[in-house]
Amino acid sequence: MISKKTWGDIGKPTTEAYTLPVKTADGSPMEIIGRFETDFTIFDRHHRPTKGRGHCYVTQSTDLLGFEWCIQMPDYRQFKDQYHCRMATTALDRIRNETVTSLKARFADVFNPGLGRCTKTKAKLVLKPDATPVYRQRRPVPSASQSAVNAEIDRLLNEGILSAVDHSNWAAPIVVVKKSNGATRICADFSTGLNDALMLHQHPLPTAEEVFTKLNGGQLFPQIDLAGAYLQVEVDENSKELLTVNTHRSLFRYNRLTFELSPLPGSSDRSSTP
Repeated sequence: MISKKTWGDIGKPTTEAYTLPVKTADGSPMEIIGRFETDFTIFDRHHRPTKGRGHCYVTQSTDLLGFEWCIQMPDYRQFKDQYHCRMATTALDRIRNETVTSLKARFADVFNPGLGRCTKTKAKLVLKPDATPVYRQRRPVPSASQSAVNAEIDRLLNEGILSAVDHSNWAAPIVVVKKSNGATRICADFSTGLNDALMLHQHPLPTAEEVFTKLNGGQLFPQIDLAGAYLQVEVDENSKELLTVNTHRSLFRYNRLTFELSPLPGSSDRSSTP
């Protein structure tokens, strides 16, 4: 087993794909970039060469001599015959799986599919004193993208993220973005007027020292990825008109926060601060 750097140092010999799962000694998964078969020469403790042949696996990890090559070394075979060797196993995978299953059962509402909803607060957007409504015309959507855009609008409507409206003093155009996985994302272009008209949230971001102080004495530190985190925060009724978008179908307004807003970092941080 060699690192990607070592593979580059020896000229990047042609590799073949290797898709079987590989784990380290502690049960953690290891990514295999590819493998190749090669001849090799190993010198024993008396500097005598031993030739062999075996597979070499390219990883993101470090260089490691594996059993397939070691067994071809006379010194190793002699050592193996003198001592009883056995493979060490770990119960880490079993413990991990049991923990995940237990957490999913205990907090079923947290892990349910679909968009969650923040119950602590609602976002409120505040206009600058001299702000005036900005209404932008819709932008054309290419014919080839209309079906995907319509499907995304319908999804947002069904999940309660968008609501159709007949009129509005504020409106921003949308931008259609193709995601890396092929899905279509609709983005509101609030840079056309709304962002400049909003007061910035002044909620202070915690410093590293403050975060570490709160974590002091802790033993378990989960890493939580909130799906559509911004969209889980509802917007108060008086702010919804500001979040109106002008599309090829009609006007829609957001009922949840959307990441295109300039005051978003402060408001989202306040919602997640204990």
